[in-house]
Amino acid sequence: MSLINRILSICKTYAYMQPILINNAIDLLKYGATGELLCQNIRNEWLYSNVTSRDENVFQFYNTGQKTCNNDILSLKESFTNAKQFCNNQLPFSFADSRSLCQQENLKCLDVEEKKLFSPRNYTRLKYIAFCIPEENQQYFYHWQRQRKIWWRKFSANPGRFSLTEICTDDNGLESTEIRAEFPWGQETIETIHNVNTKMFDNLDLVEQETFLARVGKRKVLPHLVVSETSLEKAFMVFLCDGYAELPYHNDIREVFRFHRKLAPYKIMFAAPLSNAKKADELKQLSVYLGQSLKKSGVSTLISPNLAKKSLESQFVDSDCLGVPYTAVLNETTLENGILGLRSIETTLEEKIHVANLTSHIELLIKNY
Repeated sequence: MSLINRILSICKTYAYMQPILINNAIDLLKYGATGELLCQNIRNEWLYSNVTSRDENVFQFYNTGQKTCNNDILSLKESFTNAKQFCNNQLPFSFADSRSLCQQENLKCLDVEEKKLFSPRNYTRLKYIAFCIPEENQQYFYHWQRQRKIWWRKFSANPGRFSLTEICTDDNGLESTEIRAEFPWGQETIETIHNVNTKMFDNLDLVEQETFLARVGKRKVLPHLVVSETSLEKAFMVFLCDGYAELPYHNDIREVFRFHRKLAPYKIMFAAPLSNAKKADELKQLSVYLGQSLKKSGVSTLISPNLAKKSLESQFVDSDCLGVPYTAVLNETTLENGILGLRSIETTLEEKIHVANLTSHIELLIKNY
């Protein structure tokens, strides 16, 4: 079985996603419960990096009913006017879109099956448009390339797979570069970054161009644009394929998704060895109690119905395939002295902690990048 088919098999079993094919082309990725959580975490981290933590003001926008999603300038007219008011008419400021549903008009005929999964016909775009001071746009273009590459590497189990292509210049003098990821079947282009300058305004009449004038000090200028774009589907497939690993374990191989703890759909789940009905019920009640405390603190927690009803190893298989960074291992001793084992997906080793400290300890573990 090929690598991508092994990944898709786990995706189906553990409710990540299923590709929907129409006329031998992938129309969309249909997400399951686990996949929805992964998508949500990817989008949240993209927004944090591109909106929340930026030095300049970044405003979100969303195109409704515009399937092709090509030139956004006119659709940004109202948003741009509002942004100028918020910024006292001064550059720079930016826009970010993480919700627009787009459609590829001419779906490329890809020879490699794996590549089709990265480019479904229908996708949710992640787009960033920086409106720069004319004298600073070239510097910003270089800066943004580095920032975007750092973002992909930060969440990767294999940061070395990401690279930037050489800057290309087209016939109109516009520069562009791509961020690519290396996989066993070849390179995937996962994000494009363009130094658009004022090209987007060329097709506008003078009255419409007036709308997009902003100030640098006392000067009125047309902003110079730097645009980067990827899609939620690309990011989903990148981190899914990047995180998949087959690791040696007890003279065997274990399949695991090693997601960054910020992206992992569930941060923690509970496991317990096979027990008699009474002990199993007590362990289940304890896991529910501890799980409620974790959930109230905002920690995505999974309470498995198989706790103490299946072997511990089979429960670990589930947690590994779900990419859960930490598994709280309860046993009969936990009921007596409150000590549980906290298993790491990376090392499979268990750290002993008291149940009273579980929530604060997990919060500390997932707080930092």
